[in-house]
Amino acid sequence: MAIESIRFSVVIGAYQTDAWYFKQSIESAKALDWKNMEIQVLDACPEANLDKVTNLVMKDDYRLKYVKLRPKNSLADVWNEGIRRAQGDYLIFVGLTDRLNTMILRYLSDYIADHPECDIIYTDHDEIRDDSRMNPYFLPDFNKELLLGQNYIGDTFIVKRDAFKRLGFFRKELSFAFAYDFFIRAMNRKATFGHIAALLWHNMVFDTPVTDELIKLRDRSLREHMTVVSAYLNENGIKGKLEHGLNDSWQVRYDGSDYERHLNSVLLIKNKGVYVTTRNAAEKLYGYVSQPDVAIAGGKFVSGFQINNCGYIYDKDGVTYPACRGENPLSPGLYGRIRTASDVSMVDFSFCMVDASFFKKCGGFDRRLKGNDMILDLCLKARAGGLRVVYVPRVTAHRGIAESGSDETSRGILREKWRKTITAGDPFYNRNLPSGMKNYYL
Repeated sequence: MAIESIRFSVVIGAYQTDAWYFKQSIESAKALDWKNMEIQVLDACPEANLDKVTNLVMKDDYRLKYVKLRPKNSLADVWNEGIRRAQGDYLIFVGLTDRLNTMILRYLSDYIADHPECDIIYTDHDEIRDDSRMNPYFLPDFNKELLLGQNYIGDTFIVKRDAFKRLGFFRKELSFAFAYDFFIRAMNRKATFGHIAALLWHNMVFDTPVTDELIKLRDRSLREHMTVVSAYLNENGIKGKLEHGLNDSWQVRYDGSDYERHLNSVLLIKNKGVYVTTRNAAEKLYGYVSQPDVAIAGGKFVSGFQINNCGYIYDKDGVTYPACRGENPLSPGLYGRIRTASDVSMVDFSFCMVDASFFKKCGGFDRRLKGNDMILDLCLKARAGGLRVVYVPRVTAHRGIAESGSDETSRGILREKWRKTITAGDPFYNRNLPSGMKNYYL
């Protein structure tokens, strides 16, 4: 499909919508410099006079497709109407308090040209507060474990229209977690997610008083999201439970209590001089490695009173760097990185667990390599085989600072083996964040 022929449908749903936010959203859509598009405005707020706001902003813009709907039960129901009416090849769903960046369609068209297989595309975003842009959210490429602990994608995203035939519509009975439910369902059905590392939408934020009603709404939202994850675990036969975390978050606690019965199915690696302070650490790691798509799981390392690493990132030369080194172990870290379980490119092998069948099938360690090169090589083998490497913050170990143990000969062999993968960059670390020993900071 030629890039010039891509047709976009911007879907702006109005459901219990504040007129000021609504105006901001449609103004941002009107500012998009793209002829082959439509702006679907779906008005389910009969008392808000949003038709007047729409006419004031859009005037005679031929791209406008305004529809006044009968009352709906949820924003999901409104967006589903947008799916039925949309004529675009790709639908851009705009969150109730979000604005689109004027460059979003240019970035999208370029990305789609290189990644036509993507069903769902998401982008980095930031906040607008008092007319100032701040708090950028530089996201990783698709990260399954991170998604199971939070909706890191956000409320504005892009879906290929044909994908709805396979994935279904949004669940209209959900008031808060319908987009999240769609992402989890798409992940479960092996949809392809794409990520554009650019700030292409903006969430408008105001300080609002914390009322009893707001607390109730937050609690409902949290319970809806947790219900979605619980259903995913049950559907896939994954043993685990959910617990409330901090700041309206949740955490999945996988059940690895039968670790002792499966000692031959895993390799538990522990180096000399490593002191593990977490009770039942092996069981916690096994809760991850027992899953069919996880090859390796490792924990958080502390040296003295500082983070040693929360796994590792790598640069385009294949050099590895400890994530979050020097941070306070009690700090959540940027975007909660220290406290949040997530897929990573590499964990610390001073204490970790490896699936034994994977290790055998892939040929184990490449003895031509040294130190972190050898470990990164094994982790890249896992990823190449469709398996995951997971950072587990619930497991904490202590050791001194250690060097990578690599040399130029080893690094050269690693680069030759994984040239395309390495030069593409670490998929779990956003290229807009600083690389090197100082990482995960703004």
